[in-house]
Amino acid sequence: MANYSIEKVYSEFNKIGREFGVKNDGSEFANALIIKYCPYRDIVGNICFSYLQSARSGVISLLENLEKYNLDYDKLAEYAILFLSYKLKQNPNYSGTKLNDFYTNHIVNNKDYNKKINGNDGLTFKEIINRKKDLMNMNIKERSKFNDPFSILVLLYNEIKNNKLDCTKYSSYPENFANKFKELNEDSNINGNTSYRKLLSTLSDDYNNLKNKYGNDKSCNFPPLPEIKTPPSKLIPVLSTFSVIPVFLGIAYKTIYKKKIKKSKEEIET
Repeated sequence: MANYSIEKVYSEFNKIGREFGVKNDGSEFANALIIKYCPYRDIVGNICFSYLQSARSGVISLLENLEKYNLDYDKLAEYAILFLSYKLKQNPNYSGTKLNDFYTNHIVNNKDYNKKINGNDGLTFKEIINRKKDLMNMNIKERSKFNDPFSILVLLYNEIKNNKLDCTKYSSYPENFANKFKELNEDSNINGNTSYRKLLSTLSDDYNNLKNKYGNDKSCNFPPLPEIKTPPSKLIPVLSTFSVIPVFLGIAYKTIYKKKIKKSKEEIET
C-alpha cells in the first residue's frame, strides 16, 4: 500500500495537465502555473513558444508539486514520465515524439532541470528523471500501451468529488482499464523488462486504490486485476546444460577406457 495519498497525486496530474494543451481550434496554450519555467521572456513574463517547451515546463512543475507528498525518487520519475507521455499524446502534432529525443533536447542542458528539487538537499530534477532513464527509450508502440490505462486513471480520479466517485458517465472505464492491463501483462516485451513491470505495478496499485475505496458504489464495477507476470526463468536451461556435461564426459571416458583395454589385449596377443 502506498504511503502517500494517490488521490492527491492524481489531482496534481489534472491540475498541471489543465495548464497547457491544445484548444478546439488547434491553437496551443500555456497558463500561469507552468510559465515560470518557460525559456523566453517578454514584457509580461516568461513565455513558451512551442508545445514541447510547455511540456518540459509542465513536467518540472509536476515534479515540484509531487515532491511535497514524500514520494520516493523512483516513483517521482515514473509519474513524471507517464505524465509526459500522456500530454504528448494529447497533441496530434507531437504524439510521435520520442521520449529520448525530448530528454536530449529539453532536459539534459536545461538549467531548471539541473536545480535541486529540495533546494540544497536531494537530487536535481534531471537526476530524478535519470533514475528511470531507460523508460525514456520506450518506443512509441510500447508507450501507447501504457498511455491508455494511465489516461483512464487520470479521468477516474478527476471524478472523485467529496470523497465519492460517480462512475455513471464512465461506467465502462474500469473494465477498459482491466482489459488494457491484461494486454500489457501478457506482453513479453513488457513483463520481460524490470522497469516496465514496475510501471505496471504502479498502475495496478493506483487502480486497486480506486477499487478498494470506491468499488462498493453501485455505479462502479472494478474487475479484479491478475498478478503481474514475471518472465520465465532462464536458470532451467542452464542447469540442463550442466547436467548433460557429466553424462557426456562419462560416455567419453568409457569409450576411451574400452579402446585402451582392446589395445592392451592386442599387444599381449602379439
